[in-house]
Amino acid sequence: MVAPVVLLTVGGLLANGLWFSYTGAGQAMRDMTRERLEIRRGMVHETRDEALDVDRERLEEIDVQLPILLQRYKITRSALLILYCGVVVLGLSVITIAIAVGQHNEATANVALGLVLAGTVILVTGLGVAAVSVAGSATAIKYAVDRSQRD
Repeated sequence: MVAPVVLLTVGGLLANGLWFSYTGAGQAMRDMTRERLEIRRGMVHETRDEALDVDRERLEEIDVQLPILLQRYKITRSALLILYCGVVVLGLSVITIAIAVGQHNEATANVALGLVLAGTVILVTGLGVAAVSVAGSATAIKYAVDRSQRD
């Protein structure tokens, strides 16, 4: 069996990598929301029809892409929370192992083993949810590329 400390480290590294994806998606949504508001503010004062058409098209893109990005953001957040829970359970298993060794208690050792197994299952679950997020990450980009190639 892999030592729980190794699993703990792996869970931390996975969560750290996923955190960068999570914050990047959040920043992209904030930027798109800001752009949407700036376009809407500018449309009130704009007089050129051509600029208005481009702005309307970009607003349509943003209105389609933001819900897609928000869905991915929520899935990524879920994956992060699951990974963090796995890390906590594995941390508890390390403490329980130390107690079991110190007390030479078989029941505590069995609890520690259960915690290691539960932590591993939780990490794998978090990794699966993260994979779902990655699998859907190209949807908004694909939409923008496909839309730009139509004209």
